[in-house]
Amino acid sequence: MIGIFIILLLAMLLVIKFCKKTLKIVLSIVIVIVTLYCVILSIDMNRVNSFREPVFAVKVNETDFTYKTIVYQGLGYKVNVEKNVTQENNQIIKIEMYMFNKCIAGAVE
Repeated sequence: MIGIFIILLLAMLLVIKFCKKTLKIVLSIVIVIVTLYCVILSIDMNRVNSFREPVFAVKVNETDFTYKTIVYQGLGYKVNVEKNVTQENNQIIKIEMYMFNKCIAGAVE
C-alpha cells in the first residue's frame, strides 16, 4: 500500500508541473479520489487482519444460527464475519475480506 501512495504522490507532482489548468484540476481530483479509496481500503484491511469489524462497510446480511454470519459490503469489497453465538461475548471466530471474489485479507482463531 505504501508503494501505491508513493506512486500517487509522484503522479500528483507530475500533474502539477506539466499539465494545463483544466487538465490539472481534473487529474488532481481523480488522484485525490483514488488516494481516499486506497486509504479506506487499507484501514478496513488492517482491521480485518486484527480481528475487528470494518469501519467503512455497511452491514447487508445477518444470519443467526449457532455461528452468526454477518456480511458487510464496502466500496468494491465484501467482508464476512463469523461469530460464536453460544458464548456470552459473541467472539469473532473467522473474518475474511473479498475483492473480485478473491480473499485479500483474513484471520481465523
